[in-house]
Amino acid sequence: MFESVHAKDYYPGEIMAAFLSRDLKDGELGVIGTFSQIPWLACRLAQATHAPSLWFFCGPSAAMNSKFDKLLWSVGDYRMHVGAESRVSLDTVMDLQGHPWFIDFGFYGGFQIDKYGNLNMAYIGDQKKPKFRGPGTIGTMATAWLNRVYIFTLAHSPRLFVDKVPFVSGPGFLDGPGGREKFGCPPRARGPRYVVTPIAVFDFEEETKLMRLKSVHPGHTVEEVKSRMGFAPVIPAKVPETEPPTVEELVFMRDFDRDGILPQLIQ
Repeated sequence: MFESVHAKDYYPGEIMAAFLSRDLKDGELGVIGTFSQIPWLACRLAQATHAPSLWFFCGPSAAMNSKFDKLLWSVGDYRMHVGAESRVSLDTVMDLQGHPWFIDFGFYGGFQIDKYGNLNMAYIGDQKKPKFRGPGTIGTMATAWLNRVYIFTLAHSPRLFVDKVPFVSGPGFLDGPGGREKFGCPPRARGPRYVVTPIAVFDFEEETKLMRLKSVHPGHTVEEVKSRMGFAPVIPAKVPETEPPTVEELVFMRDFDRDGILPQLIQ
């Protein structure tokens, strides 16, 4: 286990990766998507610290447990096959995501996220003539049945955090308590666990299923978080700071990201 002396100088992507890494468990299997530098780094950091038997596979390149030795701009890069335990076809990747007893966790995002953790990757505006069209649901629909879902985003703004998404590409808690059960999500698929942004971490209130502020990253405030959202999240009476990366965690992450990709992700 790495030492617990906290670093004082780190990038937003590094505190996000460190937070996510600590929640991953040894022996689990997870899935990451195309533009997932932070989840990829979180998985590799977990393997290097407390979860050496963690497994992960990369959706677009279909590489299982890649051992490529540095961060790339996309896990769709076929260099991900270097040192991989195996590779499968993309249709097999989609099939695997359909089995909640097989995949423990996945990382997802959207260009809109609402108060119940629903993701929109499809469109904004009228469905037949949208003002903005996204890439579509792709793998985000797996949030309906995966055991544990982590939502991450490279931005934090009212345009991103909206009261209600116009189209649900990836279901969070849908319309609130009982929503997932009503729409047929399997019992083991517990919905989103955390929402991790460049300035804060959220979880979801058990009774209402509303997004709740869990912690604020050092250098930011509760008021700033609230001002940069399109809805009012649940705010506990006391909100702690997110634990920063340790010095040793940061050394590992900087060595893995030796091309300096993370500093360019979030401006």
